[in-house]
Order: sequence, then structure tokens, then C-alpha cells
Amino acid sequence: METFYRLSLIFQGIVPLSGLCAAAAIAGRSKREVPPILKDLRKELSPAFKQMGRPMHLFHLDPSKTAFVIIDMQNFSCTPSQGAAMTDIGKITSEINGLAGCCRSVNVPVIWVRHNVTAGSAGNDAGLYAAFHEKSRLKELYNEGKGTEVFPHMHFDPADHVVFKNRYSAFLSDPPELRRKLERLKRTQLIVAGIAANVCVESTVRDAMQLDYEVALVADGVATFDQALLKSTLKNTMLFFGDVLTTQEIMDGLKTWDVDRSRSLRR
Repeated sequence: METFYRLSLIFQGIVPLSGLCAAAAIAGRSKREVPPILKDLRKELSPAFKQMGRPMHLFHLDPSKTAFVIIDMQNFSCTPSQGAAMTDIGKITSEINGLAGCCRSVNVPVIWVRHNVTAGSAGNDAGLYAAFHEKSRLKELYNEGKGTEVFPHMHFDPADHVVFKNRYSAFLSDPPELRRKLERLKRTQLIVAGIAANVCVESTVRDAMQLDYEVALVADGVATFDQALLKSTLKNTMLFFGDVLTTQEIMDGLKTWDVDRSRSLRR
């Protein structure tokens, strides 16, 4: 894990904010292999896509229409009660940091979604959340407390955007801060990463599709406690809710958008 954290630090102050995704050119990050779990799913689902008469990847990300939505990379989610980090937290931290730097370089807004519970003498707005979580820890999420703060290993930029949610799905939160932010930014395509893959991430992705947002889920930028649950989330998304791509594939797509568009216009 320390190795991944050290790798993520490479991006601090080194990646230039040029018109291209310079992060992809840093040694050790370019042309990485597709993670085995995604490689297997692509092979498994290829016949189904052919039978359905649809491509495996439906959307082409346009930087002028895209936002990078990072779900719950905060203290409460990244450091469980026993102090043991979630599976692959170091790896996805590095991937998300690199992708965030790339997005900033091509003017794709980075939006940090933080789970927060508003609490007072009359109660709180967590709904049924407390029934499924350790009640003694729930207070860490109260009123923008320590548990809601962005995980220290994340590369948060003051120019980034922050919204809060009080439901698993950022689109069902009251108030709907994420949806309002996206409307103001005029963004209809979403890159989504964060944790937990099968809970807040998947809930948000499902609702995004139902609201007509085109979604690209970052396969190596999401994690959960169980690999079977992670596979289920990736598979569900591929079949019904959006594209599932690697960090490398997304960065390559963003940095070649103008080239690809010019080729398309010339045809």
C-alpha cells in the first residue's frame, strides 16, 4: 500500500496543466494492462453484446460535456472502524489522483461528493442509514465533521467542486446538490469513481443513467470489501447503466478528443 501512496505523490506539483493529459506520459503509468476482473468480464459479456446488437462501449467522452464525480473518498469510508483500509484503497487513490489531474488539464471539472448528515436537537436527516451502519461511528458524519473530510491522501485542489449527499445515491440526496451542480456546469457526461463500488457508487451510477447522464465508471478507480460484489457492480454497469473503462482508457480518450473529432468531421 505504501508503494501506491508513494506513486500517487508523484503527481503533486509535477504534472503540468497543459492542454493534454500529461499524467499518462509519466513513467510506469502509460499503456497499463486492463485489470484481470475487467478483462474477464469483457470476454464473458462479448457474446451478449453481439446478440443485443450494441457495442460494448456506448459513449465517447467530450471534455466540454464531462465532469469527474468522485464518490465518498473521505475519512469515514476510507478508514473503517477497525483501522484497516478497504481493499485496494491505496491503488484506487493513486488512480483517482492521476485521473483528477488529467481532467483538470483538459478543463473537465472535478466534483468531490461527500456524505454528510445534518444533525440537531430534533434529530438528523440520515433516514435509514443508521440501521445499516455502526451507530457509534455515525456521528463522524454529522455536520461536516471529521468523517466527512476528504481522505488526506487525495489530491484535492481548491478549484475543485464539493457537494454533499445524505443518501447512498448522490442523485437522491436532499437537497440534490450534485444534480444542481451538474446543471450549472452544463455537464451531461460523467466519469465516476470512489467507494464503495456496490453501494454509493453503484447507486449513483444507476440513477445517473435513469436521468439521462452518460456514464463511464472507472474500473480501477472503485473498490469495495468483496471482489464478488465489485464484479457484480462492474457487470451490472456494463450491461445496463454505462461504460466501464480503465483510468488509462479514459485519459487516452480525453486527450485525443480533438483529434478524433477532427477525423470524424472529415469523413
